[in-house]
Amino acid sequence: MHKNVENAELNSTQCYMLAYQTCQWWNAVFVQAKRFLDVLNEEHDGTPWDAVENANSMFVAERMFFILAVHHAIEYLQKLNIEMQREGDMTFQSVLDDMEAVVSLEAIKNLRDMNEHGLDYLANKGYKQAQYRSSVDKNGHKIPTTAAWTQVRGDVDAILLGNVEIDKLIRKMKELLPIVQEKTKEVFERKMAE
Repeated sequence: MHKNVENAELNSTQCYMLAYQTCQWWNAVFVQAKRFLDVLNEEHDGTPWDAVENANSMFVAERMFFILAVHHAIEYLQKLNIEMQREGDMTFQSVLDDMEAVVSLEAIKNLRDMNEHGLDYLANKGYKQAQYRSSVDKNGHKIPTTAAWTQVRGDVDAILLGNVEIDKLIRKMKELLPIVQEKTKEVFERKMAE
């Protein structure tokens, strides 16, 4: 999140809009996760030069939309957390801490940035080029990965987007969704009444 956004104190109208949009992005994560997982499970033996609706090509778009939804869900929640902490409410901090225990929130931001600026990284010009390629240790296996590739490893029960274990992230976000929905609705209604 940009410092000018992070440090800006929002008024009541901005806060209720932020609460509304935060819940929208959290819900969008699950819509996009379904679309991403559906296309992931399709046959990928085609090439980009085959039919337009080929799963091989659709996968790239659904993957990016999913990464974007996750990033926005977290970024909006982080800003709403800052606003709620100004009022002494730490609810969203515990949600963010629970997520951080499963996957690095910085890794998600990097994954979004690296995919959004894919041409830069392809040309070895990305800001975090050294982090673009990495490896993940999972159940005793070292899995090489890049931010532009998805690894599905049944032998170690992992779905990786870059170095982010997406299967773990989705499960954790689903567990936390009722808290986010309930609290964002409460903030929305309270701030709208102010």
